[in-house]
Amino acid sequence: MASLQKIGMFTQLSNIELAKLLGKLDRRTVKVGTVLFRQGDPGDSLYVIKHGKLELYVDTTSGRSPQMISVLGEGDTLGEMAMLTGEARSATAIAATDAELYIIDRETFEALVEDLPSLSTYFIRLLSRRLTTTNEQLMTTKELTSQAIAKELDDFPSALVHLLLCCSPFPRISGRWLEKQLGIDMKEALENEPRIRRFIEEVDTSPGWYTLVSDTRQVMAEIATVRYGHGEILEQISEMLAYYEAAQEWEAAVELLSLSGRWSEALEIVDRVKSSLDAGSHIRLYKLLDACPPEYIVSRFERLSYWITRVEPQSGMVLLDRAWSEHGEHYTDEQWIATYEWAAHIQAQLGRHQQSMEYLTLAEARKSGTGSSSWGRAPGSHLVQQQLARGQIRRLAGSAGGLFQRSPLGVWIAAVLVLVSLACFHYVDPFGGLSRSAMDFIGIGIAAVILWIVNIIPDYIVGLGMVMAWVMGGVVPPEVALSGFASTTWLYMIFIMAFIAAITRSGILFRVSLNALKHFPRHYRGQLWGVVAGGILLNPLIPSSSAKVSLGVPLARTLSESMGFSSNSRGAAGLGLASMIFYGFTAPFVLTGSYTNMMAYGLASIGVPINWLQWFVYALPAFLVFAAVMLVVLHFMFRDVRQVRPISDDVLDEQLRLLGPWTRTERIAVITTLASITLLVLQPLHGIDSAWVMLIGFAVLVVSGTLDRQAVSTGIDWTFLLFLGVAFSFAGATQELGITDALSVFLGNHMALFLSSPALLLSVVILISFLVTLVIRDDPAVILLVTALMPLAQQAGIHPWIFVFVILLATDPFFFAYQSPTYLTAYYSSEGKAFTHRQGQQIALVYAAAVILAVLLCVPYWKWIGLIS
Repeated sequence: MASLQKIGMFTQLSNIELAKLLGKLDRRTVKVGTVLFRQGDPGDSLYVIKHGKLELYVDTTSGRSPQMISVLGEGDTLGEMAMLTGEARSATAIAATDAELYIIDRETFEALVEDLPSLSTYFIRLLSRRLTTTNEQLMTTKELTSQAIAKELDDFPSALVHLLLCCSPFPRISGRWLEKQLGIDMKEALENEPRIRRFIEEVDTSPGWYTLVSDTRQVMAEIATVRYGHGEILEQISEMLAYYEAAQEWEAAVELLSLSGRWSEALEIVDRVKSSLDAGSHIRLYKLLDACPPEYIVSRFERLSYWITRVEPQSGMVLLDRAWSEHGEHYTDEQWIATYEWAAHIQAQLGRHQQSMEYLTLAEARKSGTGSSSWGRAPGSHLVQQQLARGQIRRLAGSAGGLFQRSPLGVWIAAVLVLVSLACFHYVDPFGGLSRSAMDFIGIGIAAVILWIVNIIPDYIVGLGMVMAWVMGGVVPPEVALSGFASTTWLYMIFIMAFIAAITRSGILFRVSLNALKHFPRHYRGQLWGVVAGGILLNPLIPSSSAKVSLGVPLARTLSESMGFSSNSRGAAGLGLASMIFYGFTAPFVLTGSYTNMMAYGLASIGVPINWLQWFVYALPAFLVFAAVMLVVLHFMFRDVRQVRPISDDVLDEQLRLLGPWTRTERIAVITTLASITLLVLQPLHGIDSAWVMLIGFAVLVVSGTLDRQAVSTGIDWTFLLFLGVAFSFAGATQELGITDALSVFLGNHMALFLSSPALLLSVVILISFLVTLVIRDDPAVILLVTALMPLAQQAGIHPWIFVFVILLATDPFFFAYQSPTYLTAYYSSEGKAFTHRQGQQIALVYAAAVILAVLLCVPYWKWIGLIS
C-alpha cells in the first residue's frame, strides 16, 4: 500500500504540507470490476491510487471490444487530463482489483496546482510521458502483435536477433558499435536489405546513429525480457555504457542512463565532464535530464547551482523547495544567501516582484549575520513558505484595511491638515491650564493621527517623527521623549515576540490543533467544538491574534473540505467564523493572548501591577458570557448543516503521523512557553516581574538553538517595537506636560452624567471605541483611546484594568471589513473561501452585542471583587 509520501504526485511536499493536504482528500474503496468513469464522461475528479490496480480502456473505431491501453498501480494518478483540459474523459477506468483511492475534486485540484508549483511541474511531466506511452501502445496494438514480430525475427540469424532484442531498451545506438558487432556496413545493409530496414533506421538528427523503429521497440523489449531475462539486458547496457565512456559519447551515455532511471550515474557523468562541454552540449544534456527527480539534483549544492540557472522558473522553485526541505540544515550562510537570491531571480522571471523582494529581504537578513555561529538549525522550506504566506496575507489585509484609499488628492489634503494642526496649536493661546509646550504636543499628536488615518506613511515612521518633533521643538527633553524604550514592558514585548517566532516557525500550532480536533466527534457539531477548544487552548500560548487566526481559519477550511462543504457554504462558514472568533477575538481575555494587551497595559500605567492569574480571574466571567453568546448564535445561524461525508479517524491519524514525532526544537519551544506561563501564573508567590520571567525563557530559547539569529532578526517585528516605544513615551509625555490632569478635569466636567453609573460609563467607552475604529484601526486606536479615556477611570472609581480590558474588546470590531486586522487576516488566510463578507458582517453585529453584554453583566462581579468602588 502506497503511503502518501511515496506517491509521485506528493513526493516533493513537506510533511506539514502533506498533513494539511490529507484533510482535503476524499477516500473511496472500490471492488474489482467497478467502473470509475467512462470515456466521454465529464472530468470532475482526479484519482490517486493508494492500493490496488486500475485498467484504462479506449473505444475502437471498428466497433470491436474496447482496447486496454494501460494498467495503473499504487501511487499512479488518473483523470488529470480531463481536469487540466476541461474536456471529457478520454478513456474508461475499471478496477482490476479491489482498490483504495484518494479523490481530489476540481476546486481542490485547482487550488493545489496554484499554490504548489511542484504539482504543476509534476503534471506537465506526467502528461507528456503518458501521452507518449499511450500513443506508442496504441500503435503497437493496432498494427503489430508480439507474435507477428517474433515470427519475422525467426527468419534472421540468431546473432542479429540477439543483438536487436538486447538493444531494444536503447534510445539510439552508435553505428560504429553496430558495425563492430555485426561485421557489416550499416548504410549498405539498410540500402540492400529491406528486412533490416523493418527494424533499424538511422536517426535523422544524428548521422551515424541508429535506433530501432519506434512501432516495434516496445514489443521487442517485451520479447527480450521473456527470452533472455533482465540480467542479460543489463549486461548489454553495461557493455554499451563502457563503449560510450571509451568513445567519450557523453550525451548517448546520459540518455541511456536517464531512460533506465539511473539518475545518479547520469548526473555523475555530467558533474565530471560539464567543464569541458560547449553551450550547445549543456543545453542538450539538460533536455536529456529534464525528467530527473529533484532529489538527485539537490543532493549536492554544486549540482543545484549548475542546474538552477538551466531550468524553467517553475521547475527552479521546485528544486529550491526540495533543497531547503531536505538539505537546508546543512547549508552554510553563503549557501542560504545564494538560494534566496536564486529564488528572487526566479520570482522576478515569473513576474512576482513582491515575492522576489521578500526573498531578497531574507538574503539580506542572512548577510547581516554572515559568519555567526549562533544560527543553529537552518529553517526548512516550510518556514520559507510560511514567511512568504504570512507576508502575502499581511499585504492583502493592509491594502484592505483603510477607510480612505491612497490617492494624490488624499495625500495633499492630509499634508495640508497636518500643517494646519501644527500651526494652529502653536499660535493659539493656551487654554484649559495647558502650557505652550502642551499645546505644541497636542498639535503634533493630532498631525500624527491624521497620518495614521490616511495611512500614507508607515505607523512607526510617523511615531519616530513625533519623537523628533518633540525634541527639536523643545516640547519635552530627550529622556522623556525616549522613556518608553527604557520600560520593562517594552522589553517584555521583545521577549514575547521572540516566543511567537520560536513557535510559529515549526508545526507546533498545527499539531496542537489536530490533537484538539481528534478528541471530538467527527461530525460538524463535534468538530465545531474541536475548533473552539483548539482556539481556547492556544489563546494564552500564542500572543498574536494574527498568528492564531492564520492557523485556525485555514484549518477550519481544511475540515470543511474534508466534510464535503463547498466554499462559503453554511458548513464552511460556521467552522470558519467559529475559528476566527475563538482563535483571534478571545485574545483580550488572557494577558498573553496578544501583545496588544501588554501595550495597552503599559500605556495605562497601573499603580499596582496586574499579574497573569489576576487578569485571568478578572476576565473569566466576561469570557463565559462572550463565549456563550457567540456559540448560541453560531448554532442558530448555521443549524441543520448537512454534512456530505464524515471525517475519517484515519485521516487525522495520518496527518499526525506525517508530522512525525516532536522534534527537539518543538519540545524546547513548548516546554519553555508553558514554563514561562506557569511562572507568570505563580508571580504572586515568587514576585519576579513578568519581563524578567520572559527574559529567562528567551535566554533558554537562544542558548538551546531554538531561536537562531535569523529568527531573531526576521521573526520579531522590530518596526512595531519602534512604534511601541514611541507609544509608551507618548503616555509618559502626556503626564510630564500635565495633559493627563487637564484631560481628566475636562472629561469630568463634560461627562459627569455618566460617572455615577459604571455600567453606563463602560457602555459609552465601548461605543466611543466602536466609532473611533471607523477612522483609526489597530494599535493607534488603542493608544488614542487608552490615553484619552483613562483619566475617567479614577474619577468614576473604576480600576484602570477594566478600562484597558473594555477598550481591547471594543477596538477590534468588524462592522466593515477594513476595521479589523484580525478579521482581514482570517478572511485572506482562507482566500475568502471559508466565509463571505456578508456572513462576517452578520457575526460582527453579534460580536458587538456579546462584548456589550459581557461587560454589563460583569459589573456586579467587578464590584464584588473590589475593582469598582
